[in-house]
Amino acid sequence: MSVRPRSRIVGVSALAFVVVLGGLTALRAWNLEPPTAVQSLVVDAGAVLVVAGVAAHVARGENIGTRAGEGIVLAFGPCLGFAANLFVPVSTMESPLWVAYPLVAGAALALAVGGVGAAVGYVVRVVRKNGTAIGRTS
Repeated sequence: MSVRPRSRIVGVSALAFVVVLGGLTALRAWNLEPPTAVQSLVVDAGAVLVVAGVAAHVARGENIGTRAGEGIVLAFGPCLGFAANLFVPVSTMESPLWVAYPLVAGAALALAVGGVGAAVGYVVRVVRKNGTAIGRTS
């Protein structure tokens, strides 16, 4: 079981940030606004993909405390990209503290989505470990 270096985890999160923010900004710039139901489906599918990625990462880990934290870092990139795309156009008109809106929203989303992914990954790891242990004793 190989443990990836933290710099790679931060790099994957940064890449996810660029892809999500770039993709959503391009859609906004090109005035491609699908119906609300389609937008909701895309957001839900994105959240499921992030949760699945974090769960897979945590399930492979050795130390749940470290891996859960890394899972939240993984989730931070796409969550911050989504929050920045959502809040920056609106919040720049509101206050000079507009930078806080996407940062706080991105961190809250990453904590929620990353936490769910970490919990799912931990359950998968425990079930897999117990299933293997039961298989060995029989």
